Amino acid sequence: MTSEKIIEIVIEVILFLVASYFIFYKSWLTSLGNEIAKLSTIEELTKLTENVKADFSEKMETYKSKLSEELTIKIEPLKSELAKNNITHQIQFSFLHEERGKVILELYKKLIELHSAMVDWTNFLHPVYQDAKKESQDRSTRADKAITDFKNFYLHNKLFFSKNFCKYIDEIFKEYWEKGWDFGYNQQKVRSGELTSEYHKLYSEQMSTISKELKENLPVKIAEIEDKFRKILNVEEEE
Repeated sequence: MTSEKIIEIVIEVILFLVASYFIFYKSWLTSLGNEIAKLSTIEELTKLTENVKADFSEKMETYKSKLSEELTIKIEPLKSELAKNNITHQIQFSFLHEERGKVILELYKKLIELHSAMVDWTNFLHPVYQDAKKESQDRSTRADKAITDFKNFYLHNKLFFSKNFCKYIDEIFKEYWEKGWDFGYNQQKVRSGELTSEYHKLYSEQMSTISKELKENLPVKIAEIEDKFRKILNVEEEE
């Protein structure tokens, strides 16, 4: 390779490097300008965003304050009305509880009288004070009256008690009524004097069973009713 050829190649390389340098530099400057332009746009956008946020926050606080005032104006009458309704409800509830207490007390008295009258009537042995027949009739009349009084008072005041509680009382009353009817029927047969000794013994035993069941089974159920009444009346156990 001649020196002229070498010089020619060197010159081409130098020209290529110079051309490449200027091409790269121009491209770099263009890229830098674009980045600067972007940076300027982002700064402006950031500033705009911050301004928008600040303005939004200010307007939001103003709106919240105004809304709070408007809500207060509208809510206060409602609060006042609710307070009145609450007082009315308390008065009504207090009155209902008071009336319910009266009903419970009276119903309990009638239940105790019913049990006492039924036990007294179905006892086999009774002391005779003056007239045995009349005194026996008085016991029967007392039991009939106790059943009727309890039934009528209870039916007129069932509304004060829950359906489940009424169902429980219904079952107890039914037991008193059925035992009263069976005892009265057997007693009539025994006193008729028309029974054979065998049937007389049978009816007498049935009467004795009724009397025993009234004394042993019903007090347990009455105690359960007493507990239910105490719970309704919020009666607390004494320490």
